[in-house]
Amino acid sequence: MTSLSFPIQNLKISPTFDVPSSLYNCLSQVWQYSYEELYEDNTENSITLEDAIDRVLDSLADNDITGSHRRYIWMALILANSVEPTIKSYLPNDTRTKQIFQSVQDRLQTPKSSSQFNAEYLISELFPQVSLGNQAIDEAFDVFQNLLRVLDRDRAKEALTEMLEDCLEGYAIFPGSQERRDLFNWWLLEVVPASWCLEIPNAIYTIQGYEVCIKSYKDPLKFRLFGRASVLTK
Repeated sequence: MTSLSFPIQNLKISPTFDVPSSLYNCLSQVWQYSYEELYEDNTENSITLEDAIDRVLDSLADNDITGSHRRYIWMALILANSVEPTIKSYLPNDTRTKQIFQSVQDRLQTPKSSSQFNAEYLISELFPQVSLGNQAIDEAFDVFQNLLRVLDRDRAKEALTEMLEDCLEGYAIFPGSQERRDLFNWWLLEVVPASWCLEIPNAIYTIQGYEVCIKSYKDPLKFRLFGRASVLTK
């Protein structure tokens, strides 16, 4: 796996992303802590990963309820695109991620039909089996289930929190304990600012490692949904 090493002392967000000072300050504070859940040895100056996630998601929101929900959806889309290669590596012929992306696309393009959208019904139809007996697959599919739940404004933060726990602490993006801090740093430096700006991140973390993204809506392998979900940026 390609490693991504960041000096912990300095938080430097790409100039591609223009974030407010309140969000930057939150990210800078969270950046300085250590996290036992990320298998860091020095935990003298530490908080829980749950606390860090909660702080960042609160900072990602603002008084604009609709805008805040859009940012949560955008982050969920980034995470789902990071997780999909995990599923394909184990179950290359499984079509459920494609079906969920399609459902999300349909929901975003027809937002007035929200009252007719039942995430739990679709989840029960697609996932009749609670567990497949593999942590990576179970948590990766949990990410996609919560992608559907994020579409519900009232459940968005809770669902996104579960997605982040599956990705940062769990095995949804990649298994094992190595590179956990790198994955967390990628979330802070790329995913959060990109979500604020409703932009594609400069790079993505997947089971294959850290990859620079082609910033194009035409890439059929990654972020194909973002071009179709342009309603979020309007």
